[in-house]
Amino acid sequence: MENNYEQYIKLEKKFQEELNTQKRYYESELELLKSKIEYEKDKIRIEYENNKSDEIQSLKAYYDVKNTEDMAKQKSYYLNELDSQKKWFEEEIKRKQKETEDWHINHLKEEKEALIKYYEGELSKKNNEIKAFQEKFDAQTAKYNEIEDSLSRHIKQQQEYYENQLKPFKKVINLKKKLKNKLNFQNTKSSGQTNEKSLPEVKDDKKSENEQKNEAVQILQIVNKTQVERQPKVSVILPVYNVGKYLKQSLDSLINQTLKDIEIICVDDGSTDESYDILEEYKSKDDRIIVIHKENKGTGAARNDGLRLAKGECIGFVDPDDWVKPNMFERLYGLIKEKNLDIAMCMPDGYDEKNDVYAPFPYFVDENWESVIDDRVFNWRDLSPFKYPMCVWNKLYTKELFDKNNIDFAEGLDFEDHKVIFGTLLTAQRIFFIREKLYVYRYNREGSVLTDNNRRLIDHMEIFNIVEKLMKETNTFNVLREDFLTYKIHNVLYYYSMIKNEYKEEYYQNMIKCIKDTNLTDEECKKLSGKYPELVQLLK
Repeated sequence: MENNYEQYIKLEKKFQEELNTQKRYYESELELLKSKIEYEKDKIRIEYENNKSDEIQSLKAYYDVKNTEDMAKQKSYYLNELDSQKKWFEEEIKRKQKETEDWHINHLKEEKEALIKYYEGELSKKNNEIKAFQEKFDAQTAKYNEIEDSLSRHIKQQQEYYENQLKPFKKVINLKKKLKNKLNFQNTKSSGQTNEKSLPEVKDDKKSENEQKNEAVQILQIVNKTQVERQPKVSVILPVYNVGKYLKQSLDSLINQTLKDIEIICVDDGSTDESYDILEEYKSKDDRIIVIHKENKGTGAARNDGLRLAKGECIGFVDPDDWVKPNMFERLYGLIKEKNLDIAMCMPDGYDEKNDVYAPFPYFVDENWESVIDDRVFNWRDLSPFKYPMCVWNKLYTKELFDKNNIDFAEGLDFEDHKVIFGTLLTAQRIFFIREKLYVYRYNREGSVLTDNNRRLIDHMEIFNIVEKLMKETNTFNVLREDFLTYKIHNVLYYYSMIKNEYKEEYYQNMIKCIKDTNLTDEECKKLSGKYPELVQLLK
């Protein structure tokens, strides 16, 4: 109410000011009228003084009377008007005061109720937010506790794994020391198998010669067995990320390989689905399965982790949403040993996930393999690596090929396998190809790079730089430049047509830079424009 009182005071003051203004106005009007009368008086006086004094006197008397009466009437009129205006303003002030009071009285309750309702709503909303935050906090706490428990289990598993990995070496060292101390003979080379013929004479008075000789043979058998277990024939590497739907089929195809002397290295790249549990289940069922759980860093980093752990003579790669035929690794390993190869590769089969049918992926159709040299050992000098379908998982490599040439996968990019594909094909001296379809490639799968067609396709252009660098390091760039340029232009245009519209502008800008950085000669531009007419427009 204190605020309303101040408003009334201001309103009354305003009306009083308006009354004073009106008063001053009428007073000024009276003064003006007086000045006019005086002027007329002077005028008449002068006129009559110059002309007719009698008439002037008569007129003077008349105007004196008249002006006196008029002034009295005017004054009375203006006084009445001022009084009327004052009364009107006073009544208006009272009416406004009453109206304002009535309005505030009538609406004060409504405003109060509205404010109470508003603040109750705000309070309810805040309580809901607090509740939601608490639930989210509790969920996050539970999640972090679960992650912490998982990490603790993982650390414990990793520790157990590495301790188990060390056990054979400790066992071998201890057995060799025992053998050396007992029989005093030199250890054979770690790559060879020791037999009875290599045993020296036994000198132990407490045991017979045959007993000590038999003991030595048993020890050597354990040593040799441990050394074999330490280096399986094949290491298969699976990078796993949220593929629980397909993972069991992939793992089943590996543990049922006809080649039993393999290790299966599964690198869980921070999966958030059932992949973790599936891997642990299979690990408990088959001791050839090695599982590494790590934070998500991409397929390239996961495969590199697998490479660092691999102990096999040969290395194979399988994507966890694909699977392999039962004899794949036995067949390819046999070829490597028989023909002294660096790489043995087969034809891929295809499975269309969307349509639930076995059918070759368009890129891997038979026609695209016609130029491959059949029934003959070859390398990049005989056939350009850009002339046939490229993939990392339809091959078996010797581990020596990776170690000798420091080959690994690109990290932080999609299409990371191109670094290994070309790194191996450009350095391998002996490659052999068979047309048997031993690997089943699952395509049209929801969530894959080639199905999503999102901005990850832009990574392909960075891969070109990596491949070009590999070619220069292996002194193959000048020889294979034309094939490389065709491969590069074909792919950037193809993926531009595939990428979603929301990423096209970003892809386009990267594509222009990628093409211009190639520094095509006029002859190369002419030749490539014949195959890809749109290239002319892009180079403008």
